Order: sequence, then C-alpha cells, then structure tokens
Amino acid sequence: MIKIGKLIDSITSYLKIRFDILKIDLIEKISSSISSVISGFILFFILLFVLAFASLTAGSILNFYFDSKFLGYAIITGIYVVVFFIMYYTAKSGRLKKMIEKELLKEKEKSK
Repeated sequence: MIKIGKLIDSITSYLKIRFDILKIDLIEKISSSISSVISGFILFFILLFVLAFASLTAGSILNFYFDSKFLGYAIITGIYVVVFFIMYYTAKSGRLKKMIEKELLKEKEKSK
C-alpha cells in the first residue's frame, strides 16, 4: 500500500512538473509571437514614412523636370493606383494568398 501511495505521489509530481513546462513553453511561444508582431508593425510604420517621403521627393523631382506644380504628384499617384489594382486583382484571384502562405511555410521550416 505504501508503494502505491508513493507511486501516485510521483505521478502527481511528474504531471505537475510537465504541466509547468508546457505553460512555460506556451508563454515563450506567445511572447515570441507578440514581439514579432510588434516589431513587424514598427518596421511597417517606418517603411510607410520612408515611402511617403520618397514619394514626395519623387513627385517634387518630376514637378521640377516637367516644370509643373502638380504633374509630378499626379504621376506618382497614378503609379500607386496601378500598383493598388495589380495587388487587388492578385489578391482576388487567390495568388497573393498562395504566395503569402508559401513564404510563411518557408519561414516556419527555417525556424525548425
């Protein structure tokens, strides 16, 4: 009888330790994911500002080249509209989703 009680205590202790390890692993994965998302957002906003200022610069250069106050900005806006429609139709056709999934799978395999 004493051995059965000791066995039950050992199993209970093992399960508690195992559960604690699983909790720690889960917390580690969640914190890693959250930090990746936050750093991704920060990089995205920095890129957004760089793109905005680069667009203004390109528009100003085109305005100077065409001796116009607005034509350069209109050309840059037109380029963005074309890129938007290309991205929109790519996303609508499902190709964009496939490309993103493919890249995510590559990243997942690299991290293993």
